[in-house]
Amino acid sequence: FEPEPLGKILKAVAWGAIPAVIFSYVLEKYIFFWVGILSAPLIEEACKGVYIYWLRKDPKLEGPMDGLVYGAAVAIGFEIVENLLYSLSAEFGIELAAVRSIAVGHILFTGLFGLMVGVAKIKAQRRMILIGYIGAVSMHFAWNMLVTAHWISYFILVPVFIIILKLVADVAWNFELDAFISPRDEMESRASHVITERDGASTLTLAEELGIDPHRAALFMKSMGAKFDRGKKKWYLVTVPSYRVPTRKLE
Repeated sequence: FEPEPLGKILKAVAWGAIPAVIFSYVLEKYIFFWVGILSAPLIEEACKGVYIYWLRKDPKLEGPMDGLVYGAAVAIGFEIVENLLYSLSAEFGIELAAVRSIAVGHILFTGLFGLMVGVAKIKAQRRMILIGYIGAVSMHFAWNMLVTAHWISYFILVPVFIIILKLVADVAWNFELDAFISPRDEMESRASHVITERDGASTLTLAEELGIDPHRAALFMKSMGAKFDRGKKKWYLVTVPSYRVPTRKLE
């Protein structure tokens, strides 16, 4: 798992804090007010999820764990502003805002959606995005139904939802390892063989051997710790490749 760029994470937080809150408020108050208790999960998860859906084409979003990070970032921004609005409301006041600040509901819901967007990117199956949205809405709806009974329900729901998300994250992480490790092991083995047999190899030779374009071949060799001799225009291995370490997906 590679740390995500701080700039992109801050953009995700900003989306959750401003556009997602504004769109949710307008849709819930003036358009879908008649939907009642269903409006918040449907609208809020859609407004938060738009940014992650758009981000799915970004090369930095490489799999489930990346999607989980960006989903959580969007949710944090949304949660902060929503709690602030609750604290300023004469109807709800600071007490409810304080209780809500303990909960991490939005992080769980949108984190799940982001995680499934990452799965969809690896498997190239867009239905995973819909499954993620339905899952996020369902969790949000269940959360709302239970916490409306009594605020103490938060202390029961938070651990339960954290456990659920942890289980989903574990499954996604194992899936991501399977998706990344096997192709990389095979590619490292082929690249090492070509360099050893030929006392170095050009980027074009490696690209042809690995079945990827020359630019990606160069990035791959750098990730293996190889050095490029500009004079001979060949790549040479300097260190032994660290097998079974998940990195960028190149295929």
